[in-house]
Amino acid sequence: MVGTVDWTDVAAAWDVRRIHIEQSKQPTTRALLDALRPQLGERVLEVGAGTGELARLLADAVGPEGSVLATDPAIGMVEVARRTLAGMAQASVARCDGSDTGLADASVDLVVSRMALMFDPEPAKAVQEARRVLAPGGRFAAAVWAGPQHNPWMATVGMSAMFAGALQGGPPVGPGEVFSLADPTLLLALLDEAGFAETSVREVAVSFAFATTDEHFDSVSQLGAPLARALSTASEDIRAAARRMAAEADQPYHADDGFVFPGLALVASGVRRDLPRAT
Repeated sequence: MVGTVDWTDVAAAWDVRRIHIEQSKQPTTRALLDALRPQLGERVLEVGAGTGELARLLADAVGPEGSVLATDPAIGMVEVARRTLAGMAQASVARCDGSDTGLADASVDLVVSRMALMFDPEPAKAVQEARRVLAPGGRFAAAVWAGPQHNPWMATVGMSAMFAGALQGGPPVGPGEVFSLADPTLLLALLDEAGFAETSVREVAVSFAFATTDEHFDSVSQLGAPLARALSTASEDIRAAARRMAAEADQPYHADDGFVFPGLALVASGVRRDLPRAT
């Protein structure tokens, strides 16, 4: 999905930290798989596939008779996903935007997006595209982040960078930003307006654990492309101030063996049901 920042800039960091990322996202991944119910032989499109870890699970689920097309608009992520999926004949990787996949109508059985839809400045187009490429009865599921108040693991670092002067403006809630789809009502409306049936939005609790405040700051600031770009162009003094502020904000989440932060994801799902034409 096209956004305002090229996530190629942080692809290497995602590659290095993928184990921790996948562990933290396990509840979200399970919720997506529960909504999709992938079956042997089905055709899957993943939009915003990132490192390709979810695509690998989906490829195992649909087996050699099925297919998984993992897509991402960032060439760096595409390269990482290709390495992840190497050797899986039923999986392929392509660079494309979720709003314009180039696929034929009704050509896949499942469409999934894990933490990518909110970065599309026009998410309605992406959801409409998902419905277009789904065959009748096909299933769609997308995970996004709930609001910053529910995700201090991310908000403490972002707000500290803002207060230190590395970021301008308020919380990232505008179109194409990380919390742009944090309203469950808005998220559900996107699916309903695109023509999906059996729509729902489910809250999924997650948690993120870090050994130290420095590990927390480095992980969040290196994985979020907008934040990584802002900090890379900030002065050393501003970066140091942001790190100090984040360390102070982390203290309520101190645990016996480090820091544990709560998080909340929203998983939206729907089914393409084509009503028979009136005669």
